[in-house]
Amino acid sequence: MHDSKLFQLLKVLSEPELRRLKLFLKSPFFNTNAHILKLYQVLRKDHPYYQSKNLSKEKVYQKVFPGTDYHHQKLLNLMSNFTALLKDYLRNIQLEKTAHLQDRLLLQSFAERPLAYETFEREMFKADRELDKGTVRDSIYFQQKFWLGQSYCNHPATDKFKLSPEVYEASMEQLDQWYILEKLLLSCEMKAREKPLSENHRIWLLQEISEKAYDFREDAPVIMAYLEILELLETEETVSYTRLKDILWRNFADFTRLQQQQILQCLINFTILRGNQGEQLFLQENLELYQFGLTAGLFLEHGMLNDMQFINIVNIALRTGATQWCQKFIREHKKRLDPRARKDAVSLANALWLYKTQQAETAINLLQEVDFLNVYYQIQSRVLLLKIFYESFQQDLNYFELINAQVESFERYLRRNEQLADHKKEGLLNFALAVKRLIRLQMELQNSDQERTKMRRQLEQQIPVYNKSWLLNQI
Repeated sequence: MHDSKLFQLLKVLSEPELRRLKLFLKSPFFNTNAHILKLYQVLRKDHPYYQSKNLSKEKVYQKVFPGTDYHHQKLLNLMSNFTALLKDYLRNIQLEKTAHLQDRLLLQSFAERPLAYETFEREMFKADRELDKGTVRDSIYFQQKFWLGQSYCNHPATDKFKLSPEVYEASMEQLDQWYILEKLLLSCEMKAREKPLSENHRIWLLQEISEKAYDFREDAPVIMAYLEILELLETEETVSYTRLKDILWRNFADFTRLQQQQILQCLINFTILRGNQGEQLFLQENLELYQFGLTAGLFLEHGMLNDMQFINIVNIALRTGATQWCQKFIREHKKRLDPRARKDAVSLANALWLYKTQQAETAINLLQEVDFLNVYYQIQSRVLLLKIFYESFQQDLNYFELINAQVESFERYLRRNEQLADHKKEGLLNFALAVKRLIRLQMELQNSDQERTKMRRQLEQQIPVYNKSWLLNQI
């Protein structure tokens, strides 16, 4: 019973939603089975985990049907009916959040009734006016505009001979804008995957769509943003980054939250790329973008912060020297992490902070206490240990065997790892090979400045290399 579909659905409800469910079940419009309400009252005490021993089928049955013998199929039928009602409830509360779907359903109900044409026409124009009052011009807006226009044109009672050509032209334009926005959005997502995941996507009509999109860029700022994202992904030029950032700042309130997140993440990815190439100014720019996103709440989903995002913010804060801000960030945001990932994420974050604040020994002890489950945490932990052991080796050559064993082990680990994208693996392998070269330079008796200068020049030109700025500082 603990693994039933009913329990799985009940677990997703928040406490306020669970309370409202009682009102839903008490309404005879939705539910006419009093036993379902009794079952709800029995189960709700164990929300949200539903792991109590009192929730065995026999015990639940006796509470719902007291004084009767246990009937397995009867309980299964009741649970099945409750599950169906629960799905109806979820549909209803979701519909409350989507005004355009409510308008559609209402208009469809009028359109299907022969005597309701005047009401349909009045409500259709009202919905169209309400739609235009909003400032957001996203794909949902253009889709709804197209749907409203077509519903009016195709209604049997509409006199099509009196419709002007402009009505049809407007519908075609709205269809184009809807399609262009969806095409550009998906194109941005696919193009963003190409380098990090070693993919190559040929997108049909992308050039033609992009050219046509310029005709509509003033109507929808998000079109300008998507076009600039594609340009930035293609050219990786600073001028495209600057234009995209300007579009976000100037039109921030006109974008949906999802669009804000997409544009901000693209800007962040670019600054990470440039920062990893050794351009220090972009590191500070990256931290400022993260801080903006935190202030605007763009990294939170249902009040939770993704643990990988959490670690990324810690890393960039430490790379820019914002150690006090970073410590405060870890303290204030760790409670927003998923409990399943919290221990590993906070341990790694604290280890990174300890290393940056010259507490390497404490960082080593902390890392050795945790068995990281996430492959990216494993990599960051290994890289951090390599950096600590190499810096110790610089001070004391007796650390040679330890650092040499660590870097050999890390290289084998990377070559065997099939979860990493080729681009990321290449950058990490180049890091490991660079550390091995630094070790050789350190051990050579005739350690000439010429050899170090040669390595520095090669490293500066090499792409990709993980932790390039740290490597350059060791030469």
